[in-house]
Amino acid sequence: MALPTPDTQAKVASEAAQIFIDRFYEALTHQRPLSPFYASTSPKLTGAGIKPDLSINGQPLDGGVAAYEALLKAQAQGNAVAWDVSSFDAQPVTAWYRIGDPSVDPQTGDLVPDGGGGGGGGSAAAAAAAAMLRNGDKISFAVQVNGTVRYGRGHVADAGGSGSGSGSGGTGGTGGAANGGADGDGDGGSDGARKSEFSESFLLVPHWEASGRNAAKGMRKWVIVSQNFRAL
Repeated sequence: MALPTPDTQAKVASEAAQIFIDRFYEALTHQRPLSPFYASTSPKLTGAGIKPDLSINGQPLDGGVAAYEALLKAQAQGNAVAWDVSSFDAQPVTAWYRIGDPSVDPQTGDLVPDGGGGGGGGSAAAAAAAAMLRNGDKISFAVQVNGTVRYGRGHVADAGGSGSGSGSGGTGGTGGAANGGADGDGDGGSDGARKSEFSESFLLVPHWEASGRNAAKGMRKWVIVSQNFRAL
């Protein structure tokens, strides 16, 4: 059982974080459903007792993703929203996130053996699971994001995040950011728009169903288990 090297973990975390930021903040900008980005969309994770933990300005947000979407809607007040990511940083947390992993042997905590090689299907599944582990597809990683959210006229929703970076972080453009202040406060721009700077952290883990056979198109490869937003 070979774990991914530190370099592999860092590379996977950085690339996965970039994709997550682009897609997540694009969804926020266009006010699209957010449930596909969270662990609650995974039966294997929820069956193992994992559910998203969200907090706003240090206060737990009861009601999960639905409550978060309702808060975002109330903040927007029917206006256009633009989420701008100014920077992000990604760091691997665990080399192998085992919770909910269908390839984990519950007795040993290691990969499920292939049954002695008696069946080609079992051997192939075991080899695929080992390759996923070695390639970093089973890591968990943390993402720290900083940016600005803007509400009101003069800010037309962009097509999506354009952040780019190398190593463990990067900078982004319009289309990326995170939740405005929980109380809806923010500075007003000269064009009448409200804006608020923010800092937000996430913990993402593998979405096991996304790596399974016949996975639905567009399914997120990693999902959020922890999100902590703070208005600055």
